[in-house]
Amino acid sequence: MSVGRETRLSAWIERFAAHFEREGIPLIGGRILGYLLVCQPTERTAAELSQELEASSGSISTNLKFLVGEGLVTKRTRRGRQAAQYRINEKRWGDLVARKLDALTSVRELTEAGMRLMSGDPERAMRLRAVDDLYTWLATELPAVWERRPSSSR
Repeated sequence: MSVGRETRLSAWIERFAAHFEREGIPLIGGRILGYLLVCQPTERTAAELSQELEASSGSISTNLKFLVGEGLVTKRTRRGRQAAQYRINEKRWGDLVARKLDALTSVRELTEAGMRLMSGDPERAMRLRAVDDLYTWLATELPAVWERRPSSSR
């Protein structure tokens, strides 16, 4: 791969990691995910990840444990090989999205409870109503969209 393409790929991995950091995945964990999504061959050892991502072995190890626990990365050991190999588990990304959808439903339940508390005080409920309307719409519309997702992501 050309130097320019590698530089662009490194920048993409950083953007990918920054996005998922906002989603609650540690920055190094996001780098691991981004790298494992595009690396060839598809499996890497922790030492290889540490070298490729220029991160400490401790940080790689900690984040791999987290990502394996979340089901986003799988760990495989082979007889005769000392180091475990890690790969992305693309089938589990749907679970990540499903948890986000569940979180939206939870917010909807909170706003609904708040609206009940504010009944009789429409002035105080005005801001909450705007948020409740949004989450009501999301809770109504997104499940149907989710059910229409491609079969490859189920």
